[in-house]
Amino acid sequence: MLGVIGTAPRSSARLKKEGDLSASFGGASAPTSYEIAKGPFEPTWESLRQFECPRWFRDAKLGLWAHWGPQSVPMFGDWYARHMYVEGHDQYRYHWRVYGHPSKVGYKDIIQQWKAEKFQPEELMDLYVAAGAKYFVALAVHHDNFDLWNSKHHRWNAVNFGPKRDIIALWREAARKQGLYFGVSEHLGASFRWWVVNKGADKEGPYAGVPYDGNDPAYEDLYHPNRDEPREGWYTENPWWSF
Repeated sequence: MLGVIGTAPRSSARLKKEGDLSASFGGASAPTSYEIAKGPFEPTWESLRQFECPRWFRDAKLGLWAHWGPQSVPMFGDWYARHMYVEGHDQYRYHWRVYGHPSKVGYKDIIQQWKAEKFQPEELMDLYVAAGAKYFVALAVHHDNFDLWNSKHHRWNAVNFGPKRDIIALWREAARKQGLYFGVSEHLGASFRWWVVNKGADKEGPYAGVPYDGNDPAYEDLYHPNRDEPREGWYTENPWWSF
């Protein structure tokens, strides 16, 4: 989903309903419901068809998107956070060989290793502008449930873990200095079902039956309370997630 372009995300990119999802870090109580502010459109196709692209977007010939986050630590392809928990997958084998078995070393530990110590958003924005970009979009949260801004709805964000910096705020500042329109993308909708694999265990080998670290209730706020979620399909109908 593409976020707001041309302005900063409110409260450092409020992309999700930032309720008190849990009384404690590890809990999984039902999310707090919040009233959605009324906007210019209704949830109907007729209403949405009234939307008109802003002139600047119609005139912009090039925009660039940065899909960047903790999976840059292993540098072994997209969807690493999922496939490292899929027994037999190339990313699973790579993870076991380099970092350890996912029952002992999980994605939570990859997050901690992501330091972004060479991140230079100003230099990157210089390159984007030189290439002719008129707008820039940054990944704010992928299916891995790790927020790249100083989010408030849970602890798993880039200010508390990993880089210890608000990555989205830094992208936004660099884009604005260059006069670029700025936006964010969020990919969280599918996360609850996409990441059910972290509740598994190997079926064969020396770790057969040993639960992956996603089964640890201490990290359920990252890995989701999705133990009984089916693996087929994309979006869940679980009311805990789709409130």
